[in-house]
Amino acid sequence: MSMLLVFGLLLHDLPLSRPEEASPPVGAEGAPGGPGFNYASIRLPEEHIPFFLHNSGHVASLCRKDPHCPFKKHLENLKFCWGYEESCRPEFRFSYPVCTYVDMGWTDTLESARDTFWEQADFGYAGARRRELRELCRPEQTSDSSLVCSRYLQYCRATNLYLDLRNIKRSHDRFKEDVFQTGEIGGHCKLDVHTLMSEGQRKSPLQS
Repeated sequence: MSMLLVFGLLLHDLPLSRPEEASPPVGAEGAPGGPGFNYASIRLPEEHIPFFLHNSGHVASLCRKDPHCPFKKHLENLKFCWGYEESCRPEFRFSYPVCTYVDMGWTDTLESARDTFWEQADFGYAGARRRELRELCRPEQTSDSSLVCSRYLQYCRATNLYLDLRNIKRSHDRFKEDVFQTGEIGGHCKLDVHTLMSEGQRKSPLQS
């Protein structure tokens, strides 16, 4: 569950930090002599800026041309990446697992132990889920609904869908799966029913 939460955060264009963790606002748009881009909207810890710029090429390009950009020093580190990106080389990852002991029950070398941890509990997991994303409900216009999910529906992102909660019936059955009836979930998009139904192999009442 925690990895899915991290995965969800990674899909946002601009993750926001808490005020006490954020860099001081700089270069507000519209200020006298200020830049054309609102750099104050990038409220991230200073050490995260290179990773943000790696994934936001348009901002990096603007910063390179803008004499008022407060992130000039980070433009030399655009190779730095979290590790889930397709363009990320291993030597520039944010971190990599360090293993000093091998449990022979699940792997036999330190290298395979590191790789397994990376793929199952680190940014490698997020990268694998991102590569699995498929559009299950395709919008025809930008204001339409949409549904995008990874394999087995382990992570889904939806926009502009509605849930009709008026007729939900209370039950003491903790494993009840038919909470919503036909017509109580909907939107305006082209649903791939076959693909949606085929991704339920790992559905279980004991899985969140």
